[in-house]
Amino acid sequence: MKPADPRTTPMPTRPSLRGAARLVTGVACACGAAVAGAQSSPWYLGLAQSFGHESNLLRLSVNQPVPDGYSQADSVSSTSLLGGLDQRLGRQRAYANVSVRNNRYSRNPVFDNTSYSAAAGLDWQTLQRLSGTLSTSAFRNLQRFDSGEFGFQRLRNLERVSTVNATVSLGLVTQYTLEATAGRRQVRNSLQDPAVQAREFTQDNASLGLRWRPSSAAILGIGLSAAQGRYPKFRQLADGSYDADRFKRQDIELRGTLQPTGASVFEARLSNGRTRYDLNQQRDFDGLTGSVAWRWQPTGKLRLNTVFTRETGQDSYATAVFNVPATTDYSRITNSLRTQLIHDATAKLQFNAALDVYRRTVVRTTPNPFFPLDASGKERTPILSLGARWTPLRYALLGCDWSRERRSTSGEITADLSATSFSCFAQATLQ
Repeated sequence: MKPADPRTTPMPTRPSLRGAARLVTGVACACGAAVAGAQSSPWYLGLAQSFGHESNLLRLSVNQPVPDGYSQADSVSSTSLLGGLDQRLGRQRAYANVSVRNNRYSRNPVFDNTSYSAAAGLDWQTLQRLSGTLSTSAFRNLQRFDSGEFGFQRLRNLERVSTVNATVSLGLVTQYTLEATAGRRQVRNSLQDPAVQAREFTQDNASLGLRWRPSSAAILGIGLSAAQGRYPKFRQLADGSYDADRFKRQDIELRGTLQPTGASVFEARLSNGRTRYDLNQQRDFDGLTGSVAWRWQPTGKLRLNTVFTRETGQDSYATAVFNVPATTDYSRITNSLRTQLIHDATAKLQFNAALDVYRRTVVRTTPNPFFPLDASGKERTPILSLGARWTPLRYALLGCDWSRERRSTSGEITADLSATSFSCFAQATLQ
């Protein structure tokens, strides 16, 4: 089916600031009379409304022309329905939450969509030393645009992600705990385009580990993990069928947690892993990944969280350069540093600021030795974020967020980019 032409699609009326203010106020006060004397319950229902503006919705690089019929900047309105529960059942705890959002763009209505997120889980334990968790989640969102290898994607693509995870812990003796985990992650796309379908994958993983707690201030652990996955539509053949690519990964992992004082906690994870692909062997990986985190709370109102991670990704997919088969990997290795400051000014007012810095390698590989079209690039992206939250009543929440992103690059297959976003929201819940 031919997609709607945004140039002929009627444009919705852009929300005015006065109208937004009236709606925000209305949402915050809608449930006031109903919950004035209500008792707290495990169930909740809610309504949220947000208005935002993106200076570079299409993720166009610097000096890249805007495609005809589209707008680089846009305003978006999102209306959400919320619901959930959190129930204790003796030693067990069951929880679930769901959110459905209707998203409308004032200048690019071709991207209007309905997104959702849902999660459910069970925390359980026996009278002895056996405990565990069972959880599942699913969400659907408009996939972020990127102006890299394939240029601007003019069609709407909704990415669906679902997960299932289980954990079982057995306390062997006072200081030791044996833990086993298993899970599955699946990614699917709504857009029936070979370049997009090539990104779909399913991954199954399992691990077995031993934790040792020598004191109340320290936890050490060691574990083995394995994963196997499949890209069912990695490469389209001439007859319209697909080649599937499979991969396997094994890791040995060390973990540690140290709490030297009541105000400070350090966490570290180091993994030595190996990944092998059947078809996309250029993406095979051997090396170290991991993370280091520090949480510090110098006062009752101030918190500082800092996390450094080094990880591989699942963003490799097939393409072609001058009709020569190739593979573009947008996250061979990603190093990221995040620092977040949270200040509780009062019991009802909170401010936060964060700085994220990402460094990653972009790689294009070609298996044809007669056409050496391999290329690479590097990206550095700092993102500054500011936010505020106000809870005037226990059933109402108001907030605003602002962020600024600036990507600088080097190499052949990536480009500089800048973007600014701003949004405000109101949420009311009935519990």
